Amino acid sequence: MTKAREGRRCPVCDTPLPPGSFCPHCRTRPAQNRSHKASWMLAAGALFVLAALIFWVRQLGGEDEHAPREFSGAAGAQPVPDATPHPGDPLAVPFGEEKCVPWHVSEAEAPPGKAKYLVLTSRIVDPNGLVLSGFGTECGERHPSLILEQLKPGDLGAAISKLKPDGVVAVGKAACLRAQKEAGELPLLYTHVSDPRAAGFDGPGRVGVTPWVPFPPLVDHLLDVLPRKKPIAVFYPPGPLAQPARAAAEQIRKRGRKVSVFEVSKDIDATLEKAAGEAKAWIVFPDREIIDRKLFNRIQVAAEQAAIPLGVSDEDHVRWGSLVGVGPDSHRIGRQLCHLAGALSRDNLPEGSHVFCPEYSFAVINNTVAEKLGYMYDLNNVKQAKLYKWH
Repeated sequence: MTKAREGRRCPVCDTPLPPGSFCPHCRTRPAQNRSHKASWMLAAGALFVLAALIFWVRQLGGEDEHAPREFSGAAGAQPVPDATPHPGDPLAVPFGEEKCVPWHVSEAEAPPGKAKYLVLTSRIVDPNGLVLSGFGTECGERHPSLILEQLKPGDLGAAISKLKPDGVVAVGKAACLRAQKEAGELPLLYTHVSDPRAAGFDGPGRVGVTPWVPFPPLVDHLLDVLPRKKPIAVFYPPGPLAQPARAAAEQIRKRGRKVSVFEVSKDIDATLEKAAGEAKAWIVFPDREIIDRKLFNRIQVAAEQAAIPLGVSDEDHVRWGSLVGVGPDSHRIGRQLCHLAGALSRDNLPEGSHVFCPEYSFAVINNTVAEKLGYMYDLNNVKQAKLYKWH
């Protein structure tokens, strides 16, 4: 019989024990062995807590913390473009008198060959550089870029003199104005500009993609997400949006949905009370002047108090607390600009306005609001969507 190691004895009956064994008389393990097991358990527990902490930090952290996740119907499906390879008639977008031309230019036109473009981007308008990355994906990574907020007076002109680009790609209105001032002789491609026609950017040598989605695909996306058996109220301001808003209501009616239409004024209390009685889902078309941020907040509060889901015409109002809106994808707009640059270089642009609609649009869902309303979405049943989730 092997002699027990010195000091290994049962703490109950004092029987000598081999290392790591139970006492055969009283079935007790020595205290030192129990402490070893406890140490291993503590170490394993610490590793588990550390792994959980790392996962949690990764979920919360990063500069793209609140960026939406993109879905396109069934797993692996590609998004469906809103237009055909042939340019269509200009369509109204849900802000003022703006319009855009639907055209799936990426299917119709190739990139511009070996041409070199200077990209003037903005940390404010496109903080994650998605337009730039999209342009590089289609047109190659050879195109230099500058950040508007870092430029000093004259820097852009000096860079153009040195690099001699074939054109400028500008992101945001301020970047467009800077490019027009210091590189006005070069072709200009732009995006993320509200009402580019009023700003003077819809002319010869100027090609842009609006950040807004026109009414027909906008309404289709909203109806994909709003409750399908509830009547809908449409709110719109008087003025240029009246006619396209009524056309949107007719589009909803043709989809087999009951719809009420409300023109909104500053005195809105009676309108909200009537709408709450007639409809259990609301769609609002803000216009920055009548249905501005203050008035929209009143509509949103009334919807929340009545547990009514609220659909809107853009992405910003979703971040402010609406259930669903509609928006484009900045990376895909960058890719679209590359193909527009090819069409511009070959003089293959259609006649008329050169303010184009985004090729792809998405329903934008605020998942936090959906949870408050008790909704659960199977995104395989939504044509294509971006999902916002705040932790």
